[in-house]
Amino acid sequence: MKNLLLLLSISIFMGCVQTTQVSDMKYDVDFPFENGVSMEETSVDPMGNVFTYPEGEAGITGQTAQWEKGFESGWHYHPYTGVAYVVRGELTVKFDENTALDDLDGEKTVTKEQVFGPGSAFLGVANTWHKSSSTGDEDLIFQVTWLGEKGQPVKVSSN
Repeated sequence: MKNLLLLLSISIFMGCVQTTQVSDMKYDVDFPFENGVSMEETSVDPMGNVFTYPEGEAGITGQTAQWEKGFESGWHYHPYTGVAYVVRGELTVKFDENTALDDLDGEKTVTKEQVFGPGSAFLGVANTWHKSSSTGDEDLIFQVTWLGEKGQPVKVSSN
């Protein structure tokens, strides 16, 4: 019985020590957000398109990206809307509203440009050719959760 009490005491002590170590950990996080709502009941993306749910079986894909200053994606489009949030840096998106989606080889022309800074939350534009770049003074970190269809790609790239 005495050994059992000793073992129980040691277990409790070790649990307390580990809990103290975990709770004392500090994280160097410089995210530009506060607790609360970052995007409230929006149904329109930055291009003015009304959000619609996909027709097939729902599939959600979450992505986090870190791009060095100056990085630029190629021309692409997303068949689905995404919920986007810029954690750090600056995201510039250049859109081509005129080129047909099935024109993978055609030359694209910028018809509109939008810039999103730290803390920006917005709906990612569906079915419009665009290219994105990290244009701020620091690396870009952003997250997108695509509201798509199960088993379908969330990105189509130009050739």
